[in-house]
Parts: sequence; structure tokens; C-alpha cells
Amino acid sequence: MINKFLWAKKEKKRGLFKWLSLRQHLEDTKNVMNGLWEHFLSAGQKKFIVDSMIFENNGKSGEEIAKNLSIFLAITHDIGKCTPAFQTMEGYSNPRDLDDYLVERLESSGFYDLKNFDRVTANKSHHALAGQSILSWFGVKDDVGSIIGGHHGKPIDSKGLIEVQKNSYGANYFQVENQDNSAHKKWKEEQKKIFDWAMEEAEFFSIEEIPKISQEGAFILSGLLIMADWIASNEEYFPLIGIEALEIEDQICRFKEAWFKWYKNDCIEINNLGGINDVFNNRFGFDSPNEIQKGLVEAVEEAQEPGIIILEAPMGIGKTEAALVATEELIYKTNRSGLFFGLPTQATSNGMFSRVENWLENLSRELSTSTSIRLVHSKAALNEDFTSLAKNIDLDNNEGSVITNEWFSGRKQTVLDDFIVGTVDQFLLTTLKQKHLALRHLGFTKKVVVIDEVHAYDIYMMQYLNQALRWMGAYKVPVIILSATLPINRRMELIENYMRGRGLKWKKLKKPDEVISAVYPLISYTDGDEIKFKNDFILSADKEVKVIREDKKNLIDLISKLYENEGIIGIILNTVRDSQDLAKECQEKFGADAIELLHSNFIATDRVQRENLLLSLVSKNTDRPKRKIIIGTQVIEQSLDLDFDVMISELCPIDLLIQRIGRLQRHEIDRADCYEIPTIYVVGTNDEFKYEEKAKAIYDEYILMRSQYFLPDRIKIPEDIPTLVNKVYEDKDIEINLNDELLSLMKESCKKRKAELSNKEQRAKTFRLDKPDTTFKKTLIGLLDTPVPIDTEEIGYARVRDIEDTIEVIALKKLPEGYGSFADCIDLSKDIDNPSTAKIIARETLRLPLVLSRYPKAFEQTIKELEDYNKKYLLNWQRQTWLRGSLGIIFDEDNTFVLNGYKLIYDNKFGLLYERM
Repeated sequence: MINKFLWAKKEKKRGLFKWLSLRQHLEDTKNVMNGLWEHFLSAGQKKFIVDSMIFENNGKSGEEIAKNLSIFLAITHDIGKCTPAFQTMEGYSNPRDLDDYLVERLESSGFYDLKNFDRVTANKSHHALAGQSILSWFGVKDDVGSIIGGHHGKPIDSKGLIEVQKNSYGANYFQVENQDNSAHKKWKEEQKKIFDWAMEEAEFFSIEEIPKISQEGAFILSGLLIMADWIASNEEYFPLIGIEALEIEDQICRFKEAWFKWYKNDCIEINNLGGINDVFNNRFGFDSPNEIQKGLVEAVEEAQEPGIIILEAPMGIGKTEAALVATEELIYKTNRSGLFFGLPTQATSNGMFSRVENWLENLSRELSTSTSIRLVHSKAALNEDFTSLAKNIDLDNNEGSVITNEWFSGRKQTVLDDFIVGTVDQFLLTTLKQKHLALRHLGFTKKVVVIDEVHAYDIYMMQYLNQALRWMGAYKVPVIILSATLPINRRMELIENYMRGRGLKWKKLKKPDEVISAVYPLISYTDGDEIKFKNDFILSADKEVKVIREDKKNLIDLISKLYENEGIIGIILNTVRDSQDLAKECQEKFGADAIELLHSNFIATDRVQRENLLLSLVSKNTDRPKRKIIIGTQVIEQSLDLDFDVMISELCPIDLLIQRIGRLQRHEIDRADCYEIPTIYVVGTNDEFKYEEKAKAIYDEYILMRSQYFLPDRIKIPEDIPTLVNKVYEDKDIEINLNDELLSLMKESCKKRKAELSNKEQRAKTFRLDKPDTTFKKTLIGLLDTPVPIDTEEIGYARVRDIEDTIEVIALKKLPEGYGSFADCIDLSKDIDNPSTAKIIARETLRLPLVLSRYPKAFEQTIKELEDYNKKYLLNWQRQTWLRGSLGIIFDEDNTFVLNGYKLIYDNKFGLLYERM
């Protein structure tokens, strides 16, 4: 039996010494691992793990052997704590008496002179590395051993580290270097006891019976082990015991009490989808699905082994509902038990959350089961639909409901929840070399993945998206891609990466002509190693949109002319500053009540209120005002269900312009006669193909040129969508209707674009996960090796999006005796230690202008000034969980704040303004 005095955890709590033996922690972890295998993993995940192993046929099923391997990992994960380097380690905040007492008990049980152990190099043998080293010395191969080495979030970077441990730091493992010394033998004997216990529990009777596992399978088990360890280490579930208590009498009771505190709902199981018409009616109240919706579900039904499915169809066709019903079929067919629905922005995620929640409510009631859902982005706490959900209800609810499980609220646990709506970053981060990445892979392999509005992802983000699809292909995770405007080359790029992840040779795969052409609408999908399609759809008549080019200098005159008519004018400009300036001009000319403004530089709570206001004014089935001018930036083009009578847009890439047109006369409603022909006015074009620097800072100049060149006077939606998008993005030379000077300008711009794309691809590779290995040759060793560690989630988001550093602060307003939000005059400063108050304050976030962070020196100076200000005036924020680590600014009575040479002015109508001092 393992020495009962070896410790795993220790602390002084309320004046009492508490501890947990190593033996008990390993027992707890084993039991949790068993529970996770039986109740958390989906059947699809289990099958993948089994398929990723090579093992001897010893009469056991593949699933039995896979589960036994997970039990082996659970028991050996902390074998590295059975070393003098760990057992003599001082507690982080414990009194010396506790440390000495535990060492003395070990000495009394046969560990000689442990109190005099030389700890000079002890930190060179962290217990995760020590665990992998010990297993290696017992003969365990690196494929399994590297899972132990990575159980604290990061596998070791080099196999040579194990040899270094043996040759240079042997005393950290055995107290002395001399193998004949009794102390050396004692430590080795205790380590062997743990190893033998693990082998016995796993029913492996020799090293050869431990299965070989692929890199991908090892990564999933690594995530499962981290999860099991975290749950078993949570003292709310598995409390420490008194220092004199050596063991838990009732292990079954201890585990059951812990498990049911943590576990809130079973994996969802769908046995049969039923009739397509009935499902659409039950979930969404549709009389019947349209042809495209029906076609997507039928494609999944017909596929024997569905993989990646790409739906390209016009805006407003109901792609979301189609994807959700297809998800049900994929859950059934591929044995998944959840969904990730990814969108480009927080705003689009918020808009999608309620739709997914309603679908899941109806599904849960039909299945009489509870399901857990989560909104995942930094402002999720602002979404009332999410925060109002029931938390942690018991399992005995037989009616079926949607809940949230609080354990999954931690940043690194969120993706482990069953149903998730969030920004696409969560998916892109599956290919960022970041600590605890295995947890993210564990979470995603459990789900069906839906990625919406792929047209909105730039070339840099596509590098991560492509690699993420490779890994999903390797895991055989079903993925649905939705887009209204997808170029052919990008469609093929997405399919290629998924299929390469499956280990297939792309050049040898047959590609149907329809999949490599401008067919539209189109469903492209894979079935095993085949690429298939559906395109036999009869669409409703085209909506013909009139395109009128206008000089940007004439914008106010144009608006004045349109405003004479009744109706809603939608205006989308490319920069926040331009939208603010135009809103001011319009307010002066038409009055404050005539305009509404929306962009990204509002305080978060204000922006949510503004989005809701716009939806109440100009969405479907609303009481529309007679006249209104809605001015905004790109945030308007993405998923907000707005409906303008006429639109003005600054020139942008053609696919995004088409998205903007999707907000023009979106629904069949009564409009003034002057708007009988849907019309969009495009400003910012010019005969010289020269654009403002601020436009080129946002969009690729070459794509702007081609978008202008191919922009017609009339656009038929949806007929012209694929033709226009592919003309702009197919990169064929333009040789007509341009003089030599303009041709030369365009070719030079093309050259710059190619160089920039190459640069972005190289930059993305620095922190991007390597492609999955399907050969059983690679292990987890070195998988997350990076030149510089990525320490925070915020840095991770910046890595997967090619964005400049921005600084976010909490923005409040000075009151006579304290400070509060801009929305009311309630003094929040007096109640700062109240978590509810701190949470209210934490919602008031604001993104500072790029001018304060664009260059390294500017960024550093801004941060320094903010830190100094917070230390001086807001130091008490650091005591609160909701505010710890945040930087705040308090605008004065005039709504101004001076920072790094700029005066910031916050205006409830126009958002954040700034001027050079």
C-alpha cells in the first residue's frame, strides 16, 4: 500500500492544519475520471479515442481498454509528487510548523533525514515533468507519458529534458544519487507502489499492454485528465481533512457527494430526428422549411459519415434555423452531445444567443432532459437572456429545461460546457499554442461546430480557421459553415483543410464541377472521403437593387434630399470618427430626434441599449417611425436584423457591401412609393482608384479597387452574389476599360497585397498549432512550444485576429461625492466591496482610441498613466473579484478625462470623442 503520510495538499485554515494525502487525491482523481468517462464524454469522443489507439487483442473491447488507460493516467498523474523535491516543498502561505510536521511524519515512516534534503535544484523537477520522467524510467512510452507531463497545461518541449532529469537531478527524485543508498531505494519503492496500483486498477499486466495512442487521441485524454484533476482538486467538492486523519472511511460516499455537487445534466442523446417538417414546426413554428433548409438537413441525413458542410445562400433565407436542425441530425448521426455556434463579433453572438436558447428549450422539452448553455465572450455578463437562466438546478427535472452550470464559468472551462454561443475566437483559439489548450480540444470534440458569416473573416484569421478545420477533420468533428458571400477559392480552401485533417490526399480526391464553380445557392458537403453537393433549389424572384455612386462630399445634400421623403435611411461608414462627424452634422440640420448612431466606441452598456433601441425601431414587426437616420459603422452589417428603406454605404469589399445590402428592404412591409426600387448609394469611389488612408487601414486597397471596378449599376439578389464575389476575389487580371496608369496602379497594389498575405501567413505560423499528425509518430512533446508564452486570454484573442493592440477601461462619471455610471446618478463608490456593485461597475467597459495604443511607446505610456491613476484613486478595486486587474477612469463633471496628451470626451449620443491637447 502507498505510504499514508505522503501529502498532496496542505494548508492552515481557520487556525487548523488541514491536508490531503497523495493516496487520497489519486483516489479522488480516479473516481472523477471514471465519472467523466461514463457521463461527460460523448459516445463520439469515446469512439475517437478508441480509434486513436493500437492495442493487443486481449479479450477486452476497445472502449474498456481506452477507459482503463484513462484510469491509469488518473492514478499516475501526480506520481511526481512522490519525490523528495515535492514532499519537502514549503506551502505558499502555510506556517513552517505544518511543513515540518509533515516531513517529520514521513521520517517516522522510513524516509531518513528528509528535513536536511538539499533543495537547491528542486525547482528543476516540477512534479508534472517528474511524473513523466518516472513513468519513462518504468518503461512507459512517450505517447502516454507525455500526457502526464502535460497535465498542468503544457507538455514538455523536448524529450531531452527527461535525460537531463536522470543525469543531473537524480537527487530530486531519490534524495541521493547513489542507487545503492537506502533512501534512494525507499523513494523508488514508493513510486513503484503507485505505478503498480495504477497498472492493477487499469488491468494492464505488463508494460506492453498499455496501448499506443496517436497525438490527437493523447491530446483529448490530456484534456480529460486536466479536467479530472481540477475537479478532484476543488475543495468545495473534495474537502481537505484534519491533519491527524489519515484516510477517508467511506470513499463511495465522498465521491457521490462531490459528483452531484458538480454534475448537473446528462449528455444529450437524440435517437431519431423524426420528420423534417415536424421538427421545423416544433422548434421554430414554421409551417414547413424552405427548399434550402430542407436540403441542408437531407444532405446530413444522406451522408454515411458527414464531415464539413458548407451552406452558401442569400441573406434572410433562414440559414440559422437550417443549421440548428442539421445539428440535431449530426448529434444523432455522429454521437455528439453539444453545439458550438461561432460568430464574428460580440454583437452578433448576443443576437444569436436567444435564437439558439429558444431552439434548445424546445429540444430539451421534447427530450425531457436538462441541457446546459453558455454565452462566451468578455461581455456575456451584459446579456440578460444569458444571466437570467437558472443556475445549477438538480437532475430530477423530468420536464426538460435549459440551465447554466457555474463550474463552467471559468475562462478555461467555458468551452467544456455542452451548448455554447460565442465569438469565433473561441474556435480559432483551438490552434493557438496556449497553456491548457487540451481543454479546448476536449470541449470542441464533444460538439457539432457551426461557424457563421465566414465572409467576415480576414486572411490572417483564415490561417487559424484553416488549421482549426484540419484538427476538426482529424477528430472527425462535424462542422457547418454558413455564408452568403463565399468566393470559390475560399470554399475549396475550407474543404481542403478539413479533408487533409482526415489524412486524405487532396489531389487524389474527386471534386465535382459544381463545387469548384460559381453555383449558387450551394450546399457542399463531405461524406467520408467523398465531396458531394446539392444545388437543385428554386429561389424566389430576385430583388433588384439600384446602385448609385455619389461623391462623399455631397453626402449631406444627399441625406437632405432623401429625408424629405418618409422612411428609414441607413448609413454605414467605415470609421467611427466619420460616423460621429456625420451624426453631428445631421443633428444640426435635422434635430437630435432625427438620428441614431451605433459604433464600437460606446460604453458597453450604452451599446447594448442602442442595439436594442435600433431593433425596436427598424426591425421586423416594429412600429417604425415616419423618418429616421440611422448612422453606423461595420457593426450594422453583421447579423443585426435591421431593415432600412434606403441605404448609403461607403465603398468596402464587395462581399461586405452585399452584406450591407442585406439590411436594405430586408422584409416585406409597406413602404413609401419613392422606395419601390431598393436603392443603395455608394460613396467613396473615384476615377483615380485612390482611397483615403483610413479606408486602406481597414480594407485591402487591391480588393477595394476590384470592388469598385466590378460594382454594377444594378445588383440582383441573390443571382449576382456569386458572380460579383468571385470576380473581385478570383484575382484575374483586369485588361479592359482601364488606361495604362490605372492598370499599373492596380498591378502594384496586387503586388503589395500578395506580399502582405505572405507576411500574414508567416506571422500566423509563429503561435499557430502545427497540423495534426495521423501517423502515430508524434506525441505531445513539443506540441505547445512557443518563442514567447501566451499568458492571457486577451493576448490569445489578439494573436488569432490581426488587430492592433487596444486598451479597454472601465469608464465611470464623477458625482458630487463619488462616482457612478453615465446612465444614472447613483453613487457606486460607497458600496465597492459589495460583489453586486462591483459587477455593475465591471460592465461599464470602453475601448480607448487606437491613437493611445497604436505604437509601442504610446501603448506603454498610456498603460503607465492608467496604472498610476488607478493606484492613486481606485486601489480598492483590486480587492474585488469582478474588478481585480481592471483599469478604470473617472470622467469629470464635463465628461472629460485627460490621458497621454489627449482629451477624452464621452457623449451619450456620439460615444467617445477625443482631441489632441
